[in-house]
Amino acid sequence: MSVQTRKLYWITAVVLVLIVFLSFHRNNLPTYSRNQPLNQNGYGDSRSNYDDNDKDYDSGGRGNIYAPGGGGGGGTGGEVKPNPTTPKVVVSYEPNMSGKHDTLVIIPSSWSQLQNRQWVRETIFGIKNNLEPCKKYDGRIIYKFYIHGRASWGKTALHSAEYMQGQVRDLYREFMEYDDSVFTNVTVTDRHALWGDALSWAVETFIPREKITVDKILIFESTTIVNLYRMEESAKASVSPNGFIHVWGEPTPFAGMVSLEVAQQIVNSRGAIKANHMDIDLFTAAELYFTNSGSQFNIQKTLGQLWASDIEALDGTLQVVGQVYQFEDWMPIVEKMALQPTPPCATDLQRKKNIAVLTSSFIYIDMCMAEASLPSAENKRIYAAKHGYDFVARAAEFAQEEFRGRRIVWGKIGAILKTLPHYEWLFWMDMDAVVANMDKDLRDIIRVAEENNPDKTQEISLIVAQPVKDKMLNAGVMLIKNTDWSRRFFNEVQTKTEWYRKSSYEQAAIWNVMNEPKWAPGVYLYAKDDHIMNTFPKVYQEGDFIVHFAPDGCPAVPVIEALKKIKKGDSILGVGV
Repeated sequence: MSVQTRKLYWITAVVLVLIVFLSFHRNNLPTYSRNQPLNQNGYGDSRSNYDDNDKDYDSGGRGNIYAPGGGGGGGTGGEVKPNPTTPKVVVSYEPNMSGKHDTLVIIPSSWSQLQNRQWVRETIFGIKNNLEPCKKYDGRIIYKFYIHGRASWGKTALHSAEYMQGQVRDLYREFMEYDDSVFTNVTVTDRHALWGDALSWAVETFIPREKITVDKILIFESTTIVNLYRMEESAKASVSPNGFIHVWGEPTPFAGMVSLEVAQQIVNSRGAIKANHMDIDLFTAAELYFTNSGSQFNIQKTLGQLWASDIEALDGTLQVVGQVYQFEDWMPIVEKMALQPTPPCATDLQRKKNIAVLTSSFIYIDMCMAEASLPSAENKRIYAAKHGYDFVARAAEFAQEEFRGRRIVWGKIGAILKTLPHYEWLFWMDMDAVVANMDKDLRDIIRVAEENNPDKTQEISLIVAQPVKDKMLNAGVMLIKNTDWSRRFFNEVQTKTEWYRKSSYEQAAIWNVMNEPKWAPGVYLYAKDDHIMNTFPKVYQEGDFIVHFAPDGCPAVPVIEALKKIKKGDSILGVGV
């Protein structure tokens, strides 16, 4: 066997191991209800390793970052291009805090259909990006993607190993940025099993876990375009005291809606339904089964159309069009159907007065932090939820640095500038920094900095810490206020070309700019401090807020170990030392 062939075998094995880990991890993350409070960087040579900007300094011995993205199948974090033809979103200002919802929308989707999921978010739910995420289930509807495997996984040729690696990086990025999916590492061979599994998960797991009630469940796949408003209106005719099934499309439906009581009956009778009608999709089989058994609930069918690549022949009054795979087709169909997006959450009128915890969701091509990325993001998301903060993870700003001639860590600055206008404060945390003390409130850190500000005429816009043994700040943890000063400051940092590829990168650029007389009054530095907002493992003490694992090489192992202990409530003393 040639060296190249062996290499491809190993890459394939690593990707498959990560897929299995992903399935386990997505099903074993710490959970919390949205409606209840809870008590980086390389450029150039693809062989570069992890680099946390600190290798020139003394505390903790930090070293080189994950390498940038090459690899067939693309890197991580490419956002969907802005769509100028997106319909106007129907905005909901009044939050629904009752825990009762009209419809739970479940959208089965292959793990590789990332682009389709983004089209669904944008055109059906009005979600263009993740800069202002839904923190709570406070709309009339709730949606979740039910992401599954495909039978073709085991048949993929070796030459596609790098493509699969790119897909895994993108999938992890999506999970960090959008908390709107469940992943199952199950190979799906038929829609009967797929829709049945998705419906069972909704009825038996999601609804009881989130302590919500819904009137009905709607299922359609991520290659299907639906007009939710028209479907809801059509479903009103299906309502009966004993429940209903409503399907769109015949003989094979592209979408199906069931009242909750009927969904529970289908889940309880899945074995019998499939035994009698194993070659028919779930909803059609359920119709036949329950009709033959004399059930009294209502069964309705509405026309749905298979996309035939002919926009002129498409009936614009249709409620459902199935199997649309290309963006150049998707948007003309959306326009002809006159879709109006249905937001899944109410408009947060207080968002610009709030704090967002911001981190990277970019996974480097060496996959160093791949295994640690999801639990690290979840740790930050849980902390944000507990304190009522938003959580935002960004990859696109890092991915674009591959083409700009600077180390990928510079994407941190772009992510800050992109997100800053949406909040009062941002709390930046590197992926290898974790929240060890969930009770610490960021506003206490801000208050202390403002009270200790020697120049009360100058507003504090940047709060950072300088570890005791370091020569400068550590830029892995920062608080940034939404002010004109901050925007001008970080744009000034961007001009420091001497640090584009020189060790310490954006960290040294920030340090140089913040010490200029023009900018110094807007910065509060926790000087020579290891415990308030940025602690390295060697100096960690019980009760410290953020532990930043920044060793030579890859920090994934100590990050994962620490997160497991934090989840269990155990001490992390000694981890990563």
